[in-house]
Amino acid sequence: MQAFSVKIRLMSLLVALLLLQGCGSGEQREYRGNLYFGTGAYLGRLDLRNGNVSLLANLGDTAIREVAAFGDDQLLLSVFGPVNHKDTFRLMQYELAAGGLATLFVGRHGRYLPGPQALVFDDGAHLKVRMYGGRAMEQSVVARHRVGARVHLLQVSGTEFIYSIDSATAIHSVDVETGESRPLYALSQQCAVDGALWIARRNALLCKQGGAGGDYAFVSLSGEVLDALDIPGVGRFRAVAHLDDQNALVLTEAWKTIVGDNTRYAVWIYDLSTEQMVRLVKDQTLGSHVVYRAN
Repeated sequence: MQAFSVKIRLMSLLVALLLLQGCGSGEQREYRGNLYFGTGAYLGRLDLRNGNVSLLANLGDTAIREVAAFGDDQLLLSVFGPVNHKDTFRLMQYELAAGGLATLFVGRHGRYLPGPQALVFDDGAHLKVRMYGGRAMEQSVVARHRVGARVHLLQVSGTEFIYSIDSATAIHSVDVETGESRPLYALSQQCAVDGALWIARRNALLCKQGGAGGDYAFVSLSGEVLDALDIPGVGRFRAVAHLDDQNALVLTEAWKTIVGDNTRYAVWIYDLSTEQMVRLVKDQTLGSHVVYRAN
């Protein structure tokens, strides 16, 4: 068993060497913008020009589970930590300019839809939508589920999002502006919402087919597989952001070292035009949800 484990790690090392050789040829493209991410109690910013990381906030004994966009100048944080001696999920907003941090309300998986100015979130037993936009705040229930269910959300436009509740149920689409809700059975056969990205310029999801070790493919909401990506050792990678204005993806990599059995991390950028990858920074994890800002 030990010899088998060493063999697997040697194969992983070979994959990494092939990646570096494949990415080293030619002139390296320069990228721009920032990624905002949460890891543990820390909210950070990664500069895509040089890989430098800045600490923006320390939440102490509270862990950041997800980071999402909240308009153009704020972030929406889904956090978990003690409130009055009880661990609780809650949503917080972070102002990028001033660095201010404030609690909104109890909830998780927060997503903001700018078109109708709506906040989608889960309260632990219901998937809900809160409408703002200058009117008296309205709140509606999108779906009910068992306590402890695995809920995943993905925004696909300024007014629409898709969601899944546990792996056995179909993916659903909801347009908050029109109120239309529909199941996406064909898409559910091809993709999982967890770990998927919405690629607006292709009007499709980017998701792994067949689980965490499957190849990445572009899949329309109707379930049509449009194209696939050829990423060596794809099981080690997770796509966390799409740089729409630069036609590139940000991938995080995690692997076990041959000596010491330690987990190592790296951040890569994959150019969708040239299908070339470049490693931006080593020994850095970004979590599973990040926000890209072009400036």
